[in-house]
Amino acid sequence: MIFRRTRIALLAPVALLASCGLAPQEKLAEAEASYLANDFAGAKVYLVSALRDMPGDPAMLTLLAKTQIAMGDGEGAFATLQQVARGDREDREYRALLAEAELLRGNFTQALAIVDDPTSAEESRIAALAHLGLGDLERALSAISLGRGMKGNKAPLLSVLARIKLAQSDAPGALRTSDLALEADGDDIDALLASARAYQASYDLPKSLSAYAKAAKLYPQNVAAHLGHVATLAEMGQLDKAKSGLLRLEELAPRSIEVTHLKARIALEEEDWPKAREILQGNETAIREHPRMQASYAEALLRVGQAGQARAWLEPLVEDFPGMREPRTLLAEAQFAEGLASDALATIRPLAQRPDARPEELAIAAKAARASGDAAATRYAKRASSSTPEWIGGELAKADMALRNRQWRKAIESYEVINARTSTPNAMVLNNLAFAKSQLGETEDAIRIALEAVQIAPDHPAVLDTAGWLMVQSGEDRKRGLELLEKASRLDPDNVAIAGRLARAKAT
Repeated sequence: MIFRRTRIALLAPVALLASCGLAPQEKLAEAEASYLANDFAGAKVYLVSALRDMPGDPAMLTLLAKTQIAMGDGEGAFATLQQVARGDREDREYRALLAEAELLRGNFTQALAIVDDPTSAEESRIAALAHLGLGDLERALSAISLGRGMKGNKAPLLSVLARIKLAQSDAPGALRTSDLALEADGDDIDALLASARAYQASYDLPKSLSAYAKAAKLYPQNVAAHLGHVATLAEMGQLDKAKSGLLRLEELAPRSIEVTHLKARIALEEEDWPKAREILQGNETAIREHPRMQASYAEALLRVGQAGQARAWLEPLVEDFPGMREPRTLLAEAQFAEGLASDALATIRPLAQRPDARPEELAIAAKAARASGDAAATRYAKRASSSTPEWIGGELAKADMALRNRQWRKAIESYEVINARTSTPNAMVLNNLAFAKSQLGETEDAIRIALEAVQIAPDHPAVLDTAGWLMVQSGEDRKRGLELLEKASRLDPDNVAIAGRLARAKAT
């Protein structure tokens, strides 16, 4: 595995116009200011213009190389550094820049040869990334360990370690390490991205969104920051904000397959199947390199009635990744749609036999079994309309996680399924369902459900709190709402949140 900096930017025509009429040193000053403001595109334009006036100037060439590296342009940086006079090539900064350029070019052996004896945290980071590029994790970790005791900014170095931990599925370790990176430099792009990804792996989408938002604000030309921000918005169900962010992303990276896939995923979330297929169908070569994109394309094809084409994409995907549930379910659907009931049953059976089988998986299994004359049809159909402790536990965990992550629509779907498949309504399921609905503005329905929860658990402080606060906020029945909040506070006098809502309700 190899992790590289992702500071990608566009050229800035406005800066080019602004450079006209300035003296070379004024252009250099403007470039330095742009670089410090993370406007790498603007800095590059000023420097290219200044170098036309003063070819070979070492300060300008050095800053241009740093700018190109910040933009992820290793080839450009290498070409720039070759223009530096030989007498100015011996200092450590030049060598570190050259090693970084080689790293971005994929020349890992050359990069290591340049920083073979690191003396700073930054050189150690380059050495670690080069070792990773060569597949030597042990030496990469050794370089990071040594670099932590050296001079210089430790944030980028620690960010590499955090991403290694993520690749090893150690989300808690990645989170701890990214926190250390942010302590070293809270505005470092690598640290912010590592933190956002660590929170994402820890299923804490609000904090992930916050880290991506800060990165996108501080580094407005950074594609990875904007991509993560928009993708997280979409995952949280904030589709209007995600679509707005897509406009900026398409300006930054018009040919990015990741941006294209994100656009398609939003269309799928909105159930605009033809649009999703249209977005992806012109990128089939690139899609073949990304399993998740293959699944998205297959889903779009299936939903527009092209089951045969969907099956052609899904069969190799399921074969390569047999543990992925969604592609397997989609493949069974596609096979059944083509009249291949026995094949569909064979595909879905591993999921249908699980204690935590999902209703949609069991429904497909029941249909396929019935069509192929398999005796398991009745059993699958019965399980599809009932529930097991394993399923309820898994669905509750999924619903509660969606609630914590502010994925209101997903939370509502899960709580409603749980409520529909349990014989006795659960007060906390109804309470959480009411809260999620209130967050989407479905106030009338939320109050009705919250009051159902109160009837089931009239002495549960959290249930009383939710119903009371919803009634006060909506103005539906302020008097009763206050009564419920007061009762909740009496039952749980140490609950600061309930006390705060009661105080606000009385002050309104």
